[in-house]
Amino acid sequence: MLSGDLSIGELLKLRENIGTKKFDALTTQKPSATEAETTAPTPETTSLQFKRSNKRAPREMSSKRKVSVIRELKTGKRTTRDPRFDDLSGTFRENVFQDSYGFIKEIRSEEKSQLQAELKKCKDPNKRDQLVRLINKMNTAEQSQQVKSERQRLKVESRKRAMHNVKEGKNPYFAKKSELRKSELKNKFEKLKKEGKVDKYLAKRRKLNLQKDKKSL
Repeated sequence: MLSGDLSIGELLKLRENIGTKKFDALTTQKPSATEAETTAPTPETTSLQFKRSNKRAPREMSSKRKVSVIRELKTGKRTTRDPRFDDLSGTFRENVFQDSYGFIKEIRSEEKSQLQAELKKCKDPNKRDQLVRLINKMNTAEQSQQVKSERQRLKVESRKRAMHNVKEGKNPYFAKKSELRKSELKNKFEKLKKEGKVDKYLAKRRKLNLQKDKKSL
């Protein structure tokens, strides 16, 4: 090593005369064999160097070794599930759903009113047909929801009567589906009678029955 014997000025002149490459070779100190043996990494030091601080921590990789661009990815079998039929999503309860999302009924009612107002102003026959179909579809959905709500109300009343009998020491009686259906039809007929729509409803039912008979022939 020459840097300890010469001054800085002499070293600069020497680098200009012999070139940077030869100058670096002369001034760079090479480790001896004993020093190389002492500084060489042992299995113990390498294991300590790459030991994980936490078992969930990523594995440390040496920066001196190139990582391959192509890696083998372990992909497990992808499984899908339907929340409607999976126990993990809980059980569906109609009354809870209606209580939680009752505001949807108001939104649909507003949309229906807007469509009816648009239908009155519309003069294009094609667009009028589309609006009429859409309004009829909404009316059918409303009627279907009313039927579901009525069935749910009758079930709740039946359960309440059964619980009341239990409190009084009587045997509980749960109404059968056929009995609930009769109560549903009775309430529906009374509602149609109040609104004066009994004849219209019966005519519609007769028409549907004739269509079914024609299809069966």
